[in-house]
Amino acid sequence: MHRDAEPHSWTSLLPLFLLLSVAVVFEGFDTKLASLVLPQLGDEFGVGPEILFPMLSLLNTGMVLGAALIPLADRWGRRPIFLLCFGGYATFTLATAFVTSPIVFAAIQFVAKMLMVSQLALAYVILSEEFPAKFRGRANGLLGAFASMGAALPAWFLAPLESTGFGWRGLFLMGSLPLLLLPFYFRKLPESSLFRSLDHSAGRPSLRAMLRKLLGPRTRRRFVGITLLWFIINFWSSVAMFSFTFYVFNERDWTASDLQWVPLATVPFAFMGYALGGVAMDILGRRSAIALFMLAGTAAALTCYQSTNYWVIVSTWAALQTLQGMWTIAATMTSELFETEVRASANALSHNLLGRWGMVLGPLAVGFLAGPMGSTGDAVTLLAFANLLVVPVLLWMIPETRGIELGPRDAPAAT
Repeated sequence: MHRDAEPHSWTSLLPLFLLLSVAVVFEGFDTKLASLVLPQLGDEFGVGPEILFPMLSLLNTGMVLGAALIPLADRWGRRPIFLLCFGGYATFTLATAFVTSPIVFAAIQFVAKMLMVSQLALAYVILSEEFPAKFRGRANGLLGAFASMGAALPAWFLAPLESTGFGWRGLFLMGSLPLLLLPFYFRKLPESSLFRSLDHSAGRPSLRAMLRKLLGPRTRRRFVGITLLWFIINFWSSVAMFSFTFYVFNERDWTASDLQWVPLATVPFAFMGYALGGVAMDILGRRSAIALFMLAGTAAALTCYQSTNYWVIVSTWAALQTLQGMWTIAATMTSELFETEVRASANALSHNLLGRWGMVLGPLAVGFLAGPMGSTGDAVTLLAFANLLVVPVLLWMIPETRGIELGPRDAPAAT
C-alpha cells in the first residue's frame, strides 16, 4: 500500500465523498432525461419508435466517446478532467432545453452524454484511490446510491412541469444547475493522492505507452473479461431500464400522473440497492455479488415486462432499481484490477470505448424486435436473458479483488 500515513478514516474522507456525491446526483439526473422524455419528444416532433429508439442508440454512442477523455486523467490528473466534464455536461444540458428539432436534440445530448459518463467514471476512480480496501466497496456503493437518487428525480418533476407549461424542457433547465456549483468545485476538489505520488520526473507517459501496458500479458485476460462484463451490464441496462417509460405509456396505457409517484416511491429501493451492492462486495466478494445481482436482474425484467397488473409492474420496477447496484460493483472491480498508471485508461477502454456498445446496441435490438414481435415488452423479455452470459466471464476471466490495497505500482494477484 502506497500511503504516507495510516489509512484514512471515514471522517477525514467525508468532504471528498460529499463533493463527489453531489456531482453524481446531477449526473444521474441528467443521464436519465433523454430516455424519460421519449414520449414527449415523439409528440412534439411527430416521430415514432422507429425513430426514437435508434436516436437513443445514437445518443448512447456519446458514452462510447467518453473513452477519449478519461485516459487523459492518467496523464494530467483526475481533478482537471473531472472538472472539465462536470462543467461541460451542464452546459450542454442547458443548451438542450432550447432545441427545435430531434436532430439538434440528438447532437447536443450526444456530447452531453460523453461528458456525463466520463465524470462518473472518474468519480469512482478518485474514490477508489482514496478509500482503503476495508470499506472501499461500501463507499463506492453509497456513491452509486446518490447517483441513483438523482436518476429517479426527473420523473417526479415531469408532470408538474407539464402542468406549468415548461414541459420536458424544464427538466433540462434543472439539469444545468451544476454550472452554479462549478466555482466551488474549482476551489475545493483535490487531486487524487495516488496520482500525486506517481513519479513524473521522466515526463508523462503517452497514451500509446499506457495502452501497451494495459494490454500486456499480466493484465490482458482480466481486461477482456471486465470489458465483456461491462458490455453485458450496459446491454441489459439499456434494454430493461430505457424501455420502461415507452412500454408503460404505450402498452399499459399509463399517463404522466401514473408515472409521477413511481420514481419517488422507488428512490429508497435504488438507494438501498447501491448501498447493498457495496456491502455485498465487501462481504461476499466482488464476483459473487455481481453474479447474484445480474441473475436476479433477468428474473425481475421478465416479470416487469410481462405483467399487466399495475402494482406488479411497480413492484418489479422497484426491484430493477434495486439491482442497479451491479454498476457500482463493476466500477469498483475495474479500478481494483489495474495499476494507478493505467487505472483511468482501463476504465475508459473497458467500459466507455468497448463495454458501452452494449448500451448502443440495446435500444437498437429492442426497436428491431418490437415491430415483428408486436410488443416492446416481449422484445425486452427475450433480450433480458443476455445477463446469463456473465457466469462464464466471471468464472474464467476475472480474478477476485476484495481486500486489495491500491498503490501506484500494485497489480492485483489473481485469486
